[in-house]
Amino acid sequence: MLFFSVGILAQVGIGTSTPSPAAALDVTSTSKGFLPPRMTAAQRVNIAAPTPAGLIIWCSNCGASGELQVYNGSAWTNMIGVAASGLPVLAATTDASGITSTSAISGGNVTSDGGSPVIERGVCWSTTPNPTITNSKSVSTGTTGSFTSTLSGLSPVVTYYVRSYAANAYGYTYGTQISFRSGNPSVGESYGGGILAYVLQSGDPGYDVNIFHGIIAASIDLTGSSTWSNGTTSASHVQTGATLTALGTGISNSQLIVSVQGNTGSYAAKRCRDYTGGGYTDWHLPSKDELNKLYLNKSSVGMVNVYYWSSSENLTGSAWVQAFSSGSQLDYWTKSSDMPFIRPVRTF
Repeated sequence: MLFFSVGILAQVGIGTSTPSPAAALDVTSTSKGFLPPRMTAAQRVNIAAPTPAGLIIWCSNCGASGELQVYNGSAWTNMIGVAASGLPVLAATTDASGITSTSAISGGNVTSDGGSPVIERGVCWSTTPNPTITNSKSVSTGTTGSFTSTLSGLSPVVTYYVRSYAANAYGYTYGTQISFRSGNPSVGESYGGGILAYVLQSGDPGYDVNIFHGIIAASIDLTGSSTWSNGTTSASHVQTGATLTALGTGISNSQLIVSVQGNTGSYAAKRCRDYTGGGYTDWHLPSKDELNKLYLNKSSVGMVNVYYWSSSENLTGSAWVQAFSSGSQLDYWTKSSDMPFIRPVRTF
Protein backbone atom coordinates (compact mmCIF):
# COMPACT_ATOMS: atom_id res chain seq x y z
CA MET A 1 0.00 0.00 0.00
CA LEU A 2 2.92 2.36 0.82
CA PHE A 3 4.54 1.88 -2.58
CA PHE A 4 1.17 2.34 -4.30
CA SER A 5 0.58 5.62 -2.42
CA VAL A 6 3.99 7.08 -3.29
CA GLY A 7 3.59 6.13 -6.90
CA ILE A 8 0.21 7.89 -7.12
CA LEU A 9 1.15 11.03 -5.17
CA ALA A 10 4.75 11.51 -6.49
CA GLN A 11 5.19 14.20 -3.81
CA VAL A 12 6.94 14.23 -0.44
CA GLY A 13 5.57 16.21 2.44
CA ILE A 14 7.47 17.17 5.59
CA GLY A 15 5.23 18.59 8.29
CA THR A 16 2.14 18.02 6.13
CA SER A 17 0.09 15.07 5.04
CA THR A 18 -1.20 16.89 1.99
CA PRO A 19 1.82 18.15 0.03
CA SER A 20 1.12 20.54 -2.80
CA PRO A 21 0.61 18.73 -6.10
CA ALA A 22 2.89 21.36 -7.73
CA ALA A 23 5.86 20.48 -5.48
CA ALA A 24 8.08 17.40 -5.42
CA LEU A 25 8.95 18.36 -1.82
CA ASP A 26 6.65 20.40 0.40
CA VAL A 27 8.10 21.44 3.77
CA THR A 28 5.54 22.98 6.12
CA SER A 29 6.48 24.61 9.44
CA THR A 30 5.61 27.64 11.50
CA SER A 31 8.62 27.29 13.80
CA LYS A 32 11.54 26.06 11.64
CA GLY A 33 13.15 27.02 8.35
CA PHE A 34 14.97 25.37 5.43
CA LEU A 35 18.76 25.20 5.94
CA PRO A 36 20.92 24.76 2.80
CA PRO A 37 24.63 23.84 2.91
CA ARG A 38 26.75 26.58 4.54
CA MET A 39 30.26 27.43 3.38
CA THR A 40 32.71 30.24 2.74
CA ALA A 41 33.45 31.70 -0.68
CA ALA A 42 36.76 29.85 -0.72
CA GLN A 43 35.00 26.56 -0.02
CA ARG A 44 32.40 27.31 -2.71
CA VAL A 45 35.21 27.45 -5.28
CA ASN A 46 36.05 23.82 -4.48
CA ILE A 47 32.59 22.46 -5.38
CA ALA A 48 33.23 19.90 -8.10
CA ALA A 49 32.47 21.03 -11.66
CA PRO A 50 30.31 20.87 -13.65
CA THR A 51 27.91 22.29 -11.10
CA PRO A 52 24.25 21.77 -12.09
CA ALA A 53 22.10 24.88 -12.55
CA GLY A 54 19.90 25.51 -9.55
CA LEU A 55 22.38 24.41 -6.89
CA ILE A 56 21.84 26.54 -3.77
CA ILE A 57 24.21 27.35 -0.90
CA TRP A 58 24.56 29.87 1.88
CA CYS A 59 27.87 31.75 1.52
CA SER A 60 28.74 32.75 5.05
CA ASN A 61 31.31 35.41 4.19
CA CYS A 62 29.77 36.83 1.01
CA GLY A 63 27.93 40.12 0.75
CA ALA A 64 27.65 42.42 3.73
CA SER A 65 26.67 39.68 6.17
CA GLY A 66 26.28 36.42 4.26
CA GLU A 67 24.32 35.64 1.12
CA LEU A 68 22.05 32.93 -0.34
CA GLN A 69 23.48 32.02 -3.72
CA VAL A 70 22.42 29.88 -6.67
CA TYR A 71 24.45 28.50 -9.59
CA ASN A 72 22.81 29.39 -12.92
CA GLY A 73 24.77 26.91 -15.01
CA SER A 74 27.73 29.17 -15.71
CA ALA A 75 28.17 31.44 -12.68
CA TRP A 76 27.06 31.98 -9.12
CA THR A 77 24.47 34.69 -8.54
CA ASN A 78 22.68 35.98 -5.48
CA MET A 79 18.91 35.75 -5.14
CA ILE A 80 18.26 38.92 -7.11
CA GLY A 81 20.25 37.62 -10.07
CA VAL A 82 23.40 39.75 -9.84
CA ALA A 83 26.90 38.32 -9.59
CA ALA A 84 27.44 36.60 -6.29
CA SER A 85 29.88 38.14 -3.86
CA GLY A 86 32.98 36.14 -3.08
CA LEU A 87 36.63 35.84 -3.98
CA PRO A 88 38.16 37.77 -6.89
CA VAL A 89 38.18 36.05 -10.28
CA LEU A 90 41.47 35.67 -12.16
CA ALA A 91 42.14 34.85 -15.77
CA ALA A 92 45.18 32.76 -16.72
CA THR A 93 48.56 33.65 -15.20
CA THR A 94 50.74 35.46 -17.77
CA ASP A 95 53.63 33.45 -19.24
CA ALA A 96 57.03 34.49 -17.92
CA SER A 97 59.08 36.95 -19.98
CA GLY A 98 62.26 38.96 -19.55
CA ILE A 99 63.88 35.91 -17.97
CA THR A 100 67.40 36.37 -16.58
CA SER A 101 69.44 34.33 -14.14
CA THR A 102 67.94 36.20 -11.19
CA SER A 103 64.62 37.71 -12.31
CA ALA A 104 61.58 37.37 -14.60
CA ILE A 105 58.26 39.08 -15.30
CA SER A 106 54.80 37.54 -15.03
CA GLY A 107 51.35 38.79 -14.09
CA GLY A 108 47.64 38.19 -14.45
CA ASN A 109 44.23 39.69 -15.00
CA VAL A 110 41.64 40.25 -12.27
CA THR A 111 38.38 39.98 -14.20
CA SER A 112 36.10 40.47 -11.17
CA ASP A 113 36.64 41.75 -7.64
CA GLY A 114 34.08 39.26 -6.31
CA GLY A 115 31.81 41.96 -5.00
CA SER A 116 34.42 43.35 -2.60
CA PRO A 117 37.34 45.68 -3.47
CA VAL A 118 40.62 43.99 -4.31
CA ILE A 119 43.09 44.81 -1.55
CA GLU A 120 46.15 43.01 -2.98
CA ARG A 121 47.21 41.35 -6.19
CA GLY A 122 50.45 40.04 -7.66
CA VAL A 123 52.31 36.81 -8.36
CA CYS A 124 53.75 34.17 -6.06
CA TRP A 125 56.36 31.55 -6.88
CA SER A 126 58.37 28.63 -5.54
CA THR A 127 60.50 25.73 -6.76
CA THR A 128 57.63 23.32 -6.03
CA PRO A 129 54.18 23.27 -7.67
CA ASN A 130 51.16 25.28 -6.48
CA PRO A 131 52.91 28.21 -4.78
CA THR A 132 50.98 30.44 -2.39
CA ILE A 133 51.59 33.82 -0.79
CA THR A 134 53.45 32.01 2.01
CA ASN A 135 56.20 31.38 -0.56
CA SER A 136 57.92 34.22 -2.42
CA LYS A 137 55.63 36.89 -3.84
CA SER A 138 55.65 40.31 -5.48
CA VAL A 139 52.77 42.76 -5.17
CA SER A 140 51.38 44.81 -8.05
CA THR A 141 49.41 48.03 -7.58
CA GLY A 142 45.79 48.35 -8.73
CA THR A 143 42.58 46.40 -8.35
CA THR A 144 40.86 44.83 -11.37
CA GLY A 145 42.29 44.43 -14.87
CA SER A 146 45.62 43.23 -16.23
CA PHE A 147 48.86 43.65 -14.30
CA THR A 148 52.51 42.63 -14.40
CA SER A 149 54.86 41.92 -11.55
CA THR A 150 58.59 41.21 -11.27
CA LEU A 151 59.96 38.04 -9.73
CA SER A 152 63.34 38.81 -8.16
CA GLY A 153 65.99 37.02 -6.13
CA LEU A 154 65.89 33.91 -8.33
CA SER A 155 68.71 31.40 -8.56
CA PRO A 156 70.17 30.61 -11.99
CA VAL A 157 69.12 27.52 -13.95
CA VAL A 158 66.23 26.58 -11.64
CA THR A 159 62.63 25.67 -12.58
CA TYR A 160 60.09 27.94 -10.90
CA TYR A 161 56.32 27.57 -10.56
CA VAL A 162 54.24 30.76 -10.65
CA ARG A 163 50.60 31.70 -9.97
CA SER A 164 48.91 35.08 -10.07
CA TYR A 165 46.81 35.89 -7.03
CA ALA A 166 44.33 38.47 -5.78
CA ALA A 167 42.67 39.12 -2.44
CA ASN A 168 39.61 40.91 -1.13
CA ALA A 169 37.83 40.89 2.21
CA TYR A 170 36.81 37.26 1.65
CA GLY A 171 40.30 35.91 1.12
CA TYR A 172 42.85 34.96 -1.54
CA THR A 173 42.31 33.27 -4.87
CA TYR A 174 44.89 32.04 -7.38
CA GLY A 175 45.20 31.96 -11.14
CA THR A 176 46.43 29.05 -13.23
CA GLN A 177 49.99 27.82 -12.74
CA ILE A 178 52.84 28.39 -15.18
CA SER A 179 56.47 27.31 -14.94
CA PHE A 180 59.77 28.45 -16.43
CA ARG A 181 63.50 27.92 -15.98
CA SER A 182 65.58 30.86 -14.86
CA GLY A 183 68.39 31.89 -17.18
CA ASN A 184 72.03 30.91 -17.21
CA PRO A 185 74.34 32.97 -15.02
CA SER A 186 76.97 35.25 -16.52
CA VAL A 187 80.69 35.06 -15.80
CA GLY A 188 81.34 36.77 -12.49
CA GLU A 189 77.93 35.90 -10.99
CA SER A 190 77.51 33.66 -7.97
CA TYR A 191 76.71 30.11 -9.02
CA GLY A 192 77.25 26.55 -7.85
CA GLY A 193 78.92 27.41 -4.55
CA GLY A 194 81.33 29.96 -6.02
CA ILE A 195 81.72 32.33 -8.97
CA LEU A 196 81.09 31.39 -12.57
CA ALA A 197 84.55 31.72 -14.12
CA TYR A 198 84.11 30.35 -17.62
CA VAL A 199 81.37 29.00 -19.92
CA LEU A 200 82.40 26.31 -22.39
CA GLN A 201 82.50 27.45 -26.00
CA SER A 202 82.27 25.55 -29.28
CA GLY A 203 85.49 23.56 -29.69
CA ASP A 204 86.08 23.17 -25.94
CA PRO A 205 86.23 19.61 -24.56
CA GLY A 206 82.79 18.76 -23.14
CA TYR A 207 80.96 21.52 -25.00
CA ASP A 208 77.28 20.74 -25.73
CA VAL A 209 75.14 23.28 -27.55
CA ASN A 210 72.09 22.10 -25.58
CA ILE A 211 73.61 21.93 -22.09
CA PHE A 212 75.18 24.71 -20.04
CA HIS A 213 78.70 23.71 -18.93
CA GLY A 214 81.64 25.58 -17.52
CA ILE A 215 84.06 26.23 -14.66
CA ILE A 216 83.20 27.59 -11.23
CA ALA A 217 85.92 29.16 -9.08
CA ALA A 218 85.85 29.35 -5.31
CA SER A 219 84.89 32.83 -4.13
CA ILE A 220 88.33 33.47 -2.62
CA ASP A 221 91.85 32.09 -2.69
CA LEU A 222 92.53 29.60 0.05
CA THR A 223 94.35 31.35 2.88
CA GLY A 224 98.12 31.37 2.46
CA SER A 225 100.21 29.61 -0.14
CA SER A 226 101.10 25.94 -0.40
CA THR A 227 103.61 23.58 -1.89
CA TRP A 228 102.49 21.34 -4.73
CA SER A 229 103.99 18.21 -3.17
CA ASN A 230 103.23 16.70 0.22
CA GLY A 231 106.43 17.86 1.85
CA THR A 232 109.12 20.52 1.57
CA THR A 233 112.14 18.39 0.67
CA SER A 234 113.26 16.81 -2.58
CA ALA A 235 112.18 13.46 -1.13
CA SER A 236 108.60 14.56 -1.74
CA HIS A 237 109.27 14.81 -5.46
CA VAL A 238 107.16 11.79 -6.37
CA GLN A 239 106.05 11.34 -9.96
CA THR A 240 102.23 11.26 -9.70
CA GLY A 241 101.30 10.97 -13.35
CA ALA A 242 98.94 13.96 -13.06
CA THR A 243 100.09 15.41 -16.38
CA LEU A 244 96.75 16.18 -18.02
CA THR A 245 96.28 19.81 -19.07
CA ALA A 246 92.93 20.06 -20.89
CA LEU A 247 89.66 21.54 -19.65
CA GLY A 248 87.84 19.06 -17.44
CA THR A 249 90.97 17.17 -16.35
CA GLY A 250 91.75 19.05 -13.15
CA ILE A 251 89.54 16.77 -11.07
CA SER A 252 91.27 13.57 -12.22
CA ASN A 253 94.69 15.21 -11.76
CA SER A 254 93.82 16.24 -8.22
CA GLN A 255 92.40 12.84 -7.28
CA LEU A 256 95.52 11.14 -8.62
CA ILE A 257 97.85 13.52 -6.76
CA VAL A 258 96.12 12.84 -3.44
CA SER A 259 96.04 9.12 -4.13
CA VAL A 260 99.79 9.02 -4.76
CA GLN A 261 100.96 11.60 -2.19
CA GLY A 262 98.58 10.60 0.58
CA ASN A 263 95.50 12.08 2.19
CA THR A 264 97.48 13.83 4.91
CA GLY A 265 99.35 17.10 5.13
CA SER A 266 98.40 20.49 3.70
CA TYR A 267 99.53 20.66 0.08
CA ALA A 268 97.79 22.34 -2.86
CA ALA A 269 95.74 19.49 -4.36
CA LYS A 270 94.64 18.14 -0.99
CA ARG A 271 93.59 21.56 0.28
CA CYS A 272 91.45 22.03 -2.83
CA ARG A 273 89.92 18.55 -2.51
CA ASP A 274 89.14 19.28 1.17
CA TYR A 275 87.37 22.53 0.31
CA THR A 276 83.55 22.30 0.58
CA GLY A 277 82.35 25.75 -0.47
CA GLY A 278 78.59 25.85 -1.06
CA GLY A 279 78.33 22.29 0.25
CA TYR A 280 80.04 20.80 -2.83
CA THR A 281 82.73 18.15 -2.52
CA ASP A 282 84.11 18.07 -6.09
CA TRP A 283 86.45 21.06 -5.76
CA HIS A 284 89.95 20.53 -7.14
CA LEU A 285 93.17 22.19 -8.18
CA PRO A 286 92.64 23.44 -11.77
CA SER A 287 94.48 21.92 -14.69
CA LYS A 288 96.81 24.08 -16.75
CA ASP A 289 94.08 24.99 -19.29
CA GLU A 290 91.41 25.48 -16.60
CA LEU A 291 93.75 27.85 -14.78
CA ASN A 292 94.27 29.84 -17.97
CA LYS A 293 90.47 30.36 -18.30
CA LEU A 294 90.49 31.79 -14.77
CA TYR A 295 93.28 34.14 -15.83
CA LEU A 296 91.32 35.35 -18.87
CA ASN A 297 88.40 36.30 -16.57
CA LYS A 298 90.46 37.22 -13.52
CA SER A 299 88.77 40.60 -12.97
CA SER A 300 85.30 39.00 -12.94
CA VAL A 301 86.43 36.18 -10.67
CA GLY A 302 88.39 38.45 -8.32
CA MET A 303 91.85 36.94 -8.71
CA VAL A 304 94.98 38.97 -8.03
CA ASN A 305 98.25 39.40 -9.92
CA VAL A 306 100.22 36.62 -8.26
CA TYR A 307 101.35 33.12 -9.29
CA TYR A 308 98.85 30.24 -9.02
CA TRP A 309 99.47 26.50 -9.01
CA SER A 310 97.83 24.21 -11.54
CA SER A 311 97.34 20.48 -10.99
CA SER A 312 99.30 19.68 -14.17
CA GLU A 313 102.60 18.02 -13.35
CA ASN A 314 105.62 18.69 -15.55
CA LEU A 315 108.58 16.69 -14.27
CA THR A 316 109.27 14.70 -11.13
CA GLY A 317 110.22 17.86 -9.29
CA SER A 318 108.15 20.55 -11.04
CA ALA A 319 104.59 21.52 -12.06
CA TRP A 320 102.89 24.21 -14.12
CA VAL A 321 102.04 27.61 -12.65
CA GLN A 322 100.58 30.75 -14.21
CA ALA A 323 101.50 34.36 -13.60
CA PHE A 324 98.28 36.35 -13.35
CA SER A 325 100.15 39.60 -13.91
CA SER A 326 101.22 38.63 -17.44
CA GLY A 327 99.40 35.39 -18.26
CA SER A 328 102.66 33.48 -18.72
CA GLN A 329 102.49 29.76 -17.97
CA LEU A 330 105.71 28.38 -16.49
CA ASP A 331 106.74 24.75 -16.22
CA TYR A 332 109.75 24.83 -13.92
CA TRP A 333 108.36 25.71 -10.49
CA THR A 334 109.62 23.36 -7.81
CA LYS A 335 106.95 21.23 -6.15
CA SER A 336 108.49 21.21 -2.68
CA SER A 337 109.81 24.74 -2.23
CA ASP A 338 107.85 27.16 -4.40
CA MET A 339 104.53 28.26 -2.87
CA PRO A 340 102.19 30.00 -5.33
CA PHE A 341 98.58 30.80 -4.42
CA ILE A 342 95.78 28.30 -4.92
CA ARG A 343 92.17 28.77 -6.05
CA PRO A 344 89.89 25.68 -6.01
CA VAL A 345 87.56 25.13 -8.96
CA ARG A 346 84.77 22.75 -9.89
CA THR A 347 83.35 21.97 -13.30
CA PHE A 348 79.76 21.32 -14.31
